[in-house]
Amino acid sequence: MRMFQRWNGRGWREQAERVCSSWTFHLFLSGAVVTLVFLWAPPLFSGDTDTARNYLNTIVSSLSTILALCISIILVAIQLTASNYTHRVLDFFMRLPYNASLFLVYLVTIIHSFVLMAKIRDPLRDPLPASLRPEMSADLVLVIICFFSLLMYMYAVVQLLKPERIIKLILRDYDRALAHGRWRAALENVEQICDIAKRAASFSDSVTGTRCVRAMLYIASHLPLPADADQALLDVHQSVVDQWVEIVGVAVKERETGLLYSVLSALRDQGRLYIAGGAWAAAVTVIRAYRHLVFAHLLSEGQTFYVEHVADRLLDLAARAVRCGERGEMFAIRTLDVVRSVGERAMRSDPGALSGLAEHLLTSRALAEIWMVASPSSRERVTDIYFQLWKVFAAAAPLSDAARWAQWWRQTMEDPAVLRDGQLLAVQLALHVGRPDVADTLRYVWHEGVRPGAAASLTAGVMARRQLFDGWPAPAGAREPQGSS
Repeated sequence: MRMFQRWNGRGWREQAERVCSSWTFHLFLSGAVVTLVFLWAPPLFSGDTDTARNYLNTIVSSLSTILALCISIILVAIQLTASNYTHRVLDFFMRLPYNASLFLVYLVTIIHSFVLMAKIRDPLRDPLPASLRPEMSADLVLVIICFFSLLMYMYAVVQLLKPERIIKLILRDYDRALAHGRWRAALENVEQICDIAKRAASFSDSVTGTRCVRAMLYIASHLPLPADADQALLDVHQSVVDQWVEIVGVAVKERETGLLYSVLSALRDQGRLYIAGGAWAAAVTVIRAYRHLVFAHLLSEGQTFYVEHVADRLLDLAARAVRCGERGEMFAIRTLDVVRSVGERAMRSDPGALSGLAEHLLTSRALAEIWMVASPSSRERVTDIYFQLWKVFAAAAPLSDAARWAQWWRQTMEDPAVLRDGQLLAVQLALHVGRPDVADTLRYVWHEGVRPGAAASLTAGVMARRQLFDGWPAPAGAREPQGSS
């Protein structure tokens, strides 16, 4: 009951905020205030005709100057905000509801002052006619309201310069567009937030950039999940994912680490949402986005370190998908293949990072979970993909890293068949890439002993994996370590 009351109260607050932020409300409120002033103005003015004329002249000139100043404030604020964030914020300044109340009160006061000046025809220093005294008092009250409304207007403009306020207004427009099914308008709101995030990255403003990423994640999470045949909705999700990739491109160039981590995590969260909802076509866009940002941004900028974090998120998505039936296993295998291609390219482009990156990829807990959950047919494919990456590692790996990997394999793989086939493949691939020292190290870690002719005991599935050996048969001199069965 309390949760319902809180939700209901929050709904009323949102509804009240929506009403109070409209031009219609401000026009009605300011019109009602002006009407009340004319009907029940307190008797404030007691001067003569000379005082009235001087007062009206001053008011007309002052208010005209202040009104011009307000317009200048708008132009300066628009220029400042557009240069710092996005040029699309012009609409927010034009739709600022305080514009309605401010300009209405000022125009009514100036026009009323002109009319009063035309009505005063008595000589100087004569008493002001009694019929004009209430109007002069009303004019004086309107002037006071003008000055207070100017303070409120300046406060509203300053608030609009804050990025969190702009993001909030964009999300409000997005919700309205989404409620009416206007997909194009919704995409424009996403592009506005993306522009702000990219500007924030270029200015090293990670706080604003992170806010933008959270806003985009909110937008993506509230979109209806697309079916495979719903191309229009799938294009909307693709556009959101592409915007994240653009933000990563700017963050990588500017070395904005905080924003980069935020986008990588946001993509993972969005991928989890797609997997949980069975939107596999949309989930594939996330995997492609990770692959693209690695090849097009991280590796080209020499930031191989972040490839580990990309691989972690890809493996997390694969581990979640492999539990979702046959379609999930297919998605997991595709994801692992992307991890393999990313890892191979990263290790070959930066040999100095080979040791840490390969060990990070090859000893992942998520990989072990995938092996345990996958069906036998999928498990063979997972093994192929895994040892394609291991082959790159074995070609240049230090013996200490190879020993650590051997210990991890023996301690992690609970299935005897997976354990034994993996040991045989590792030894064979080490010999294939010309690293007999690595093969000897693996044998030593796996209890030292060697039985001659053990290669003949390989299963048919392992012997058929010629692609691991570049099309050649498995080496005849491979031997099985004792204790592997």
